[in-house]
Amino acid sequence: MSGSPIIQNGKFIGAVTHVLVNNPTMGYAIFGDLMIKQMKEVE
Repeated sequence: MSGSPIIQNGKFIGAVTHVLVNNPTMGYAIFGDLMIKQMKEVE
């Protein structure tokens, strides 16, 4: 699941980072706008 895109209403909003082993319906994600911000800081 890590790296899987999160799509809502046909738009990319983020990606899965971690899924809890004992409960695969719960986990953590990162928002797409934070990924873009970090990418711009690296350029």
